[in-house]
Amino acid sequence: MVFSARRQAGLRAADRHARQAAARWRHDGSEAQWARSDLRLRRVLSLWAIPVFAAGSALLSYLASQTTAGAAPPRTVYVVLAAICFGLAVLALIDLQVIKRRTREEERWHRPT
Repeated sequence: MVFSARRQAGLRAADRHARQAAARWRHDGSEAQWARSDLRLRRVLSLWAIPVFAAGSALLSYLASQTTAGAAPPRTVYVVLAAICFGLAVLALIDLQVIKRRTREEERWHRPT
């Protein structure tokens, strides 16, 4: 099958772009050896998120208990939002445990934070 010159040039250009894109993601060893997120910032965000989402969950649970049958937002809306807030508070608690473990690991192996 014979391709036109324009078609062959397009294929060569596409191949060149594919090689360049592959080289962009190649690991050459210049990356950080132990790349970690900023643990202090994560700790601050988690410590902020736990009380905010716990209070939001409590408030939405209270609003769900006070809604009547003909209320504009139905009770299920408050229940779902309360569950989401509770889940985010639990996720922040889990993140605090991960941060605690990583901090102990850094202290043990004398890695800089």
